[in-house]
Amino acid sequence: MRLLILLCTLAFAAPALAQAPKPIDPAALAQAKVFLEKSGSAAVSQQMVSGILAAQKASLERANPGKTAEINEVIGLMQAEFAKEIPAMIDAMAAVYAGHFTKDELAEVTAFYDSPVGRKMVKEMPQIVAETLTVAQTFGQKIAVEVLSKLKPEFEKRKLKTSKP
Repeated sequence: MRLLILLCTLAFAAPALAQAPKPIDPAALAQAKVFLEKSGSAAVSQQMVSGILAAQKASLERANPGKTAEINEVIGLMQAEFAKEIPAMIDAMAAVYAGHFTKDELAEVTAFYDSPVGRKMVKEMPQIVAETLTVAQTFGQKIAVEVLSKLKPEFEKRKLKTSKP
């Protein structure tokens, strides 16, 4: 009977134990936030938000021709809502770094961003991200077309359409 109780207890406790996050060192978390600030991650996050909003604006303009003023108002509201969430996203990102690196390791990485080349990297990173996204999109589209073309017989064999008629 004790064995049955023990097995039942382990059966119910095991998933909870497996899912329990490992504790984060508060000092590492604080250093991770310094790292994210010095590395320009907040600026890159803002750049992502700007890209999302630009895409949303274009979509709204296609769906609502002639309503530019109203769309701009809504985009402004969306931007304000995104801005409220960025600090929580930075905190979550810091927790990820703190889960992988110690306070001292993060301090070493952060020191790089205090160097001349580190400061240059932060300055150049938004443009580098924009350029690499363009490269990735171009290659992604090219590869997708080639893969779909190459695998067309497989789609046909399985009676699958690759797009709406």
